[in-house]
Amino acid sequence: MNIEKQFWKLIYFYVKYLNYQIAHTNENETEVWLSNKNKKKLVIIKTGVSSTQELRFDKSRVLEHQEEIAAYTGFKPQDVTFNYLTEKMFTYENLSEIHPIRMRFNVIRNQKELLKVLPNPLLTKLYTRDNEKTSLYYKRRLHSNNPLEKYMMKFAPVTYSLIAINIIVWLFMFLIVNAFSSRSLLDWGGLVHFNVVHGEIYRLITSMFIHFNFEHILMNMLSLFIFGKLVEAIVGHWKMLGIYFISGIFGNIVSLAIDTNSISVGASGAIFGLIGSLFAIMYISKTYTSKMLMQLIFVLAILTVVSLFIANVNIYAHIGGFVGGALATFISYYFNRDRKMFWILLGTAILLLLILLIRTFTIKEDNIYDKLISDEMSNGNYNKAEALIKHTMDKGYADDETYYLSGLLKATKDSKSEGISTWERGLKHYPESGILNYELAIANRSLGDDKSALRHIKKAVKSEPDNEKYKYLKKELEKQNESKNR
Repeated sequence: MNIEKQFWKLIYFYVKYLNYQIAHTNENETEVWLSNKNKKKLVIIKTGVSSTQELRFDKSRVLEHQEEIAAYTGFKPQDVTFNYLTEKMFTYENLSEIHPIRMRFNVIRNQKELLKVLPNPLLTKLYTRDNEKTSLYYKRRLHSNNPLEKYMMKFAPVTYSLIAINIIVWLFMFLIVNAFSSRSLLDWGGLVHFNVVHGEIYRLITSMFIHFNFEHILMNMLSLFIFGKLVEAIVGHWKMLGIYFISGIFGNIVSLAIDTNSISVGASGAIFGLIGSLFAIMYISKTYTSKMLMQLIFVLAILTVVSLFIANVNIYAHIGGFVGGALATFISYYFNRDRKMFWILLGTAILLLLILLIRTFTIKEDNIYDKLISDEMSNGNYNKAEALIKHTMDKGYADDETYYLSGLLKATKDSKSEGISTWERGLKHYPESGILNYELAIANRSLGDDKSALRHIKKAVKSEPDNEKYKYLKKELEKQNESKNR
């Protein structure tokens, strides 16, 4: 067994996959202390051990110097594991104990014994597969002075899982649904103001996992890989996941409060939240360099510019996501450090959220289904328009304009009488509708029934008194009626 290579490789795996940090290295680099602050665990990896006395000495050193260890690690360890890599043969007794500190001692002389100290089968498999790299490679990666490189080295299961879910959803839509039309985006959970205010709250989340095309998902997944790994390495797996969803949802709510007539999709709101979180982390830590700050600003600018050229991407969600990510990070940080600042920030976030929700649910919504129907009719896709009308009525989202468009389609495809019947059916549901009364006024006038036409146009004007088109037709019909009565 190559002791030096396995020494640095084992340290590398603890740092990359198990969220440990190097807390201390001795002068000749034969002993490295690894700490996991969240779990309050300490792992000491050492080479060159040749006797049981050295193991006993290490045990007493840990037990008797708790304060000094806390100075290195930032906590008093409750669990200490010693891993000794050596080729020396010596007899040693079991020194492990569970009180006052849980302590384990592993003397490792070969690959088989080394694999036993790894905590799970997946890590064991990765360790045995990764055999090509040299000890110098692992050592350089561990000793890198670039903080971004150190964070990117870390294993990020949450980031990888989010990327996998996004790709699976995109492949499903590409291979099975085989369509990325507005109708498909709407049906599969795209963010739409009209649907959300009608109870489809789930779209705040589902829209984060839908992408418009290959370029869209490629850009977002590359961004998620970079910024997700950075944030996950700094704040931890679950906090990163929380920031991701809080940012995405907050960004979507900002979008709903401003944009009422479009379908927006994509993970970019949540990704901008991760960027906002990084800015907050840099401000809190005060350890960033001007070069790092400029790099982050440059990437943010590039992402913003590129996103402007991608369809169905909402810039309001980006801004909202950025603010949401920064706020979530500050609130989390100040929770245990400054309760006054925590409550100020939490109150600000709640107030912003309430204002956005009030705006979202009180602003007049545009029926997205009517827009899609109108677009299909304008493009001459009458069969698709007809299917959309049926879909809209089946979902209970039809309004007077839906019946107007349906009647127009019937009149174009079938006959004028079919169109009139559809408008009259719509008028039973919406008797005060301006557009339906206006169309029936025109239709009855063309059939020579001026009396019915006048009755309908009067209702249309009453419904929309400022509509010049309605008022003009009303004057014409009134003049005709006066001429006939003379």
